[in-house]
Amino acid sequence: MGTVSRRARGIGGISAVLVAVAVVLIVRALMAPAAGGVDSVGGGRPAVGQVPPQFSGGAIDGSRFDLAAERGHVVVLNFFATWCDNCKAELPLLERLYQQRHDAGVDVVTVDFNDGGDARAFLAPYGVTFPALLDPSSRVGHAYLVDALPVTFFIGRDGRVARVFHGQLSDPTLSESLAGLA
Repeated sequence: MGTVSRRARGIGGISAVLVAVAVVLIVRALMAPAAGGVDSVGGGRPAVGQVPPQFSGGAIDGSRFDLAAERGHVVVLNFFATWCDNCKAELPLLERLYQQRHDAGVDVVTVDFNDGGDARAFLAPYGVTFPALLDPSSRVGHAYLVDALPVTFFIGRDGRVARVFHGQLSDPTLSESLAGLA
């Protein structure tokens, strides 16, 4: 009977290990960036020096935006939501940047993240002329691991993240973040 008990414990131990491995794999799968329209590069929040997740999507004005097509330009990628007062406060600054530096190869794009509000109505009073993308499933924001708003990624002409700024942009922080990029 001692042999059977050891064998049963051995099988039980193996089963416990298999269950633990299965749980780890399931958790990793659930935490991975959402697929479908967003090409995740490397997983996790893109760090300075990394190529960020590539994406394309429809802008509010009906145009299409493709991050991969922006190579050679500086991209200011901003995430917002209609309920975010800090996001609202930085819109005039982003629009001014776009108007002043777009011809010099500085592009601005903003992505509506984790939001059920009316992005069109939110942006309309600010006369936003840069691409504003709707992301109803928040796939882009999840690929970038956005966890607080606003957050802005500064992507250099080489297609790599140059800086990440968490919080509301101001003239000084925007100038500092663009230094050496534009």
